[in-house]
Amino acid sequence: MSQAETLESARTTADREKTTPLRADFGAKYETTPSSTRTTMSDDVDNEILPPLHFSFRWTSILLYFAFLVFFNVVIPVLLYYLLRQVTGITTKELIGISSAALGLSSCFDAPFRLYRLVRFRRMYGPIGSDVWWHLDFVMWTYTFALLVFAIPLAIAPAIAFYDFFLMSTMMLISSIGLVFFYSLLGFKLFCRCSSDPKGTPMKPAVFYTIEDMGSVDFKNGRDFRAQLHKRYAASLPFQRLMIHLTLYWTLQSVIYAAITAAVTWGSPLDFAFGWVLGQLFLWMGVSAFGCWLLVKRGRAEEKRWWAEKLAGDTRRREKARETNREGSESGWERMKEEA
Repeated sequence: MSQAETLESARTTADREKTTPLRADFGAKYETTPSSTRTTMSDDVDNEILPPLHFSFRWTSILLYFAFLVFFNVVIPVLLYYLLRQVTGITTKELIGISSAALGLSSCFDAPFRLYRLVRFRRMYGPIGSDVWWHLDFVMWTYTFALLVFAIPLAIAPAIAFYDFFLMSTMMLISSIGLVFFYSLLGFKLFCRCSSDPKGTPMKPAVFYTIEDMGSVDFKNGRDFRAQLHKRYAASLPFQRLMIHLTLYWTLQSVIYAAITAAVTWGSPLDFAFGWVLGQLFLWMGVSAFGCWLLVKRGRAEEKRWWAEKLAGDTRRREKARETNREGSESGWERMKEEA
């Protein structure tokens, strides 16, 4: 094969790859190999549709982490509080102090571990566009901010004997995250880098960044998942609307949680409120997650319909253009024959 033929073959291959349609499937397939418990949700179909999202996870990891959170944030504080109250003569101030120390234990493990993974394996899991180690992602910054707010009542309440304030700690944790989510809905331009978005970019809804960061770092899908998610967001208007709706949903859920926590804390005895407030966090998470799942299911169905209509419209426009070109060619040929 001559050099010219080789160059032409390479150019043809590149053109074919450039025009190859992106593929996706809204009926997510779950593939679990016998040798692994890792579940893969992949998008694959026959026709040109949306950019795919390849997301894999392990159910065992999710369940173990959930059990870890419940154990440190409900089981240990509740057992310490009620058992020590019954079998010892220590004061309420001392009980709250011990319980506050136990309540913060989980964050002493998961936050540093996530930070280590994000910094140590930056090129694998970190945001796209920057390899500077301290350019952390949206979830890490938001979680750090929420933990600092969360620590305020844990540190102050036992010292000043303001025990109801201690029970507001989980409310302050959720409310601070809700505040960040609400801010993201305002669409201001970023004053600094936010995950993979550079400074000066209009801020996307917080749920988008949460999915990007947790999918790539916590579920270890890496930078490829970040790139896929950004392509999906740019290609699909229904997907953008879904991110807005989910961010608004979780913002409202944080307000509901704050209202319920305040009502229980200020309107019931400490012995009842202590156990209820700690347990209601996970009850709220379960109910809110179910509502979120319903919204996602509806949003994906709307996205599928929108893309099908878009493809049908594109097909009609291409056919009309071909028809116009054909008619123009035929009329031109007839004019040439008449002139001849």
